[in-house]
This record gives sequence, structure tokens and C-alpha cells, in this order.
Amino acid sequence: MRKTASRITVIRKAKFAAAHFLRLSELTDEENFQRFGPSSNAFAHGHNYEVDVHVSGPVVPETGMVVNLKDLKVILNEEVVAPLDFKNLNLQVPFFQDRLTTLENLAQYLWDRLKPRLDSLSLDLVGLKIAESDDLYVEYFGGAEQLP
Repeated sequence: MRKTASRITVIRKAKFAAAHFLRLSELTDEENFQRFGPSSNAFAHGHNYEVDVHVSGPVVPETGMVVNLKDLKVILNEEVVAPLDFKNLNLQVPFFQDRLTTLENLAQYLWDRLKPRLDSLSLDLVGLKIAESDDLYVEYFGGAEQLP
């Protein structure tokens, strides 16, 4: 009987601070407020975001690891923290110039940035969780087409 390699999921956390607002240009200030509440204020508000990235793969016998955690930290810093930390998502991240800065869209943005990097290491991105507070987060498991 042939022994198969164990698959294990590793979860690494990254944090960043960013500002954003939720507004639709075709709506008036009052309509935006009715739809998005105080989050519609174009002067923005901020969050200390926390992202959990779930990566799965076989344990490499030589290292006893699925992925070198140092390498995973570098990827998270380059793809999550550096482009978003201390930014106004609406004004400084091109992806959000034509879409709302919701947690759902942010999760898809992060997925689209992380997946190619992890694929190149033969790792599966199996999920990510992004929270803007202790009681508000989304979990994303892929499945959508890559957004332009």
C-alpha cells in the first residue's frame, strides 16, 4: 500500500489600517445616507482590518512544513499590507475606482492578488476571512471569476 502525503491547512494573519466610504455617484447625499448610513460620508472613516489566509498543501517531508511561514508572511506583506495599509481604498487603490469598498469586494480583491502567488508555490488558497471589527467579517472561498 502506497502512503499518500498529508494535506494540512495553514492559517496566517495579516493586519492593515485603511479608510473608505460607501457612496454611489448617481445618488444624492441623502439617498447615499439612506442606503449606507454614516459610512456614506465622503470624508471617509477607517478600520483596522484583519485578514486570515487559509493555505493548504502537502507536508514537505524534508521540511515538515506545508509552506515556509516566512515566505507566506512576505507574500501577505506584498499583496495585502503594502498596497492597502494607511490608504484610502476609494481614492488610492485603482480596483475600487469603479466598485464599492465593501468587505465582499475587498475579499475578492485579496483573493485575486493572493491566488496566483500561492499557485506558483503549488499551494491551494482554500479560503480567507477579512474583518473590519470584532463583530463584522466575511469569509471567501473563491469561485467567482477573476474581477477586472
